[in-house]
Amino acid sequence: MKLFQRITPQWVIHIFALLHALTTLCCLAYGVNDELLLTTLTIAMMLIICLKKNMSIEFTASVIIVGNIIGFLMGTLCAKLLSAALDSPYAVHSIATLITTEILGWSIVVATKLLGNSKDTTVQKSVSTPYITWLLLAAGGIFIARIGVVFLLSKVTVDSAIVYEITKVVLSNSFGLILLVCINILYIRYSGTQLDKAPRIVRFGVLILFMTLSGLLETALVRFGTSYPFILSFIISLIVQITVYCIIFIINYALISRNEMNRQRVRAHTAEYRYMKMKGQVNPHFLFNSLNILDCLVNEGKNEQASTYIHKLSGIYRYMIKSEEEGLVPLSSELVFVGLYIDLLKVRFPEGFEVEKEIDDRALSRLVLPCSLQMLIENAIKHNVVSAENPLIIKIVANQDSVSVSNNIIPKITKSPSTGLGHKYISRQYQDLHDRSIAIDTGDDIYRITLPLL
Repeated sequence: MKLFQRITPQWVIHIFALLHALTTLCCLAYGVNDELLLTTLTIAMMLIICLKKNMSIEFTASVIIVGNIIGFLMGTLCAKLLSAALDSPYAVHSIATLITTEILGWSIVVATKLLGNSKDTTVQKSVSTPYITWLLLAAGGIFIARIGVVFLLSKVTVDSAIVYEITKVVLSNSFGLILLVCINILYIRYSGTQLDKAPRIVRFGVLILFMTLSGLLETALVRFGTSYPFILSFIISLIVQITVYCIIFIINYALISRNEMNRQRVRAHTAEYRYMKMKGQVNPHFLFNSLNILDCLVNEGKNEQASTYIHKLSGIYRYMIKSEEEGLVPLSSELVFVGLYIDLLKVRFPEGFEVEKEIDDRALSRLVLPCSLQMLIENAIKHNVVSAENPLIIKIVANQDSVSVSNNIIPKITKSPSTGLGHKYISRQYQDLHDRSIAIDTGDDIYRITLPLL
């Protein structure tokens, strides 16, 4: 198992390319047909690459189907090209299968990077029985198809020129290919919504019927005005139809998986941000300091100031609760909330703490993440010294497009541990929900964070 994990997909490709070449040489030497052995090796290579890339089983099954069809055609073409330059059948077939395997393997690696979701392990699906069924059906279908082709070629004399001509007509018929692409897209979309809950045997039967009818339709287009053999035209048309279906299935599945991955990531990041807000609501230090201040005001007989302090404290918590389910709030509401928070801080720090505001009136109606400015101000208080000799000055500047919170840097002698979670969660919310980024500017004297207004 450890050896399997250490081998990279690149080495898997090289190893199987050599195995393909050696198998071809051995089969030629002993007069054995190499079709099924090469098919087995190709399926094994594609399966290992997809497993190492953590691809879904459905994706792997589709890759197996498309890869074997393309590999067969590519190997045949490569052998014909090499036969013009080399006389030895051993050299022709071994080199052709080696080159084909290398190209096929690297194509799968590229496909997994472009269409797969292997990098995000939070959305990978477990291997359950339905997914294994997909893989077994794909592998079994490939074996049956290859056996059928071998049997057909052994019993019927087929002119390769006619096969080439029919294949050329099928691939050059743009109307037919576009029609196949359209009906496959419609079927995949329909089956994904309407047949999703149907029994497996029903879905499989409908798929076989759809493949047969699509192959017949393409056959009719190929044979229109010609006299090509029906069976041969149907087989080639069916192979093209299966290839088109699998390619569209892979792309559709990858898009669905990527969208689901994005939705799950947004949900996770939103939950984390709300958790940060909830922690802020019940922050024991903030509540402890607030109660101590209230106790001092009461003991000093400053009942009116104590009442004002309580009203502002309740206003802060009311805003936090109200904005709990809101994704965005007007900047004007956020500034009112921040004003209450600053008033409470000034009671705690009567000297050495100043807040300056430069707000463009056009920015007041724009939207911002709730509690985001408060988190940035709290962060400035947490990591800087507040003293009358060297006041901590926080500036809130808003224009039509953004709002920034900056402060002069007065580091504490004993620095508070910084996890950076507050900034990270705010940044994630802007990036995931609104595809916008925050800006962080750090210097020797000033620390500034700029949030986009939406």
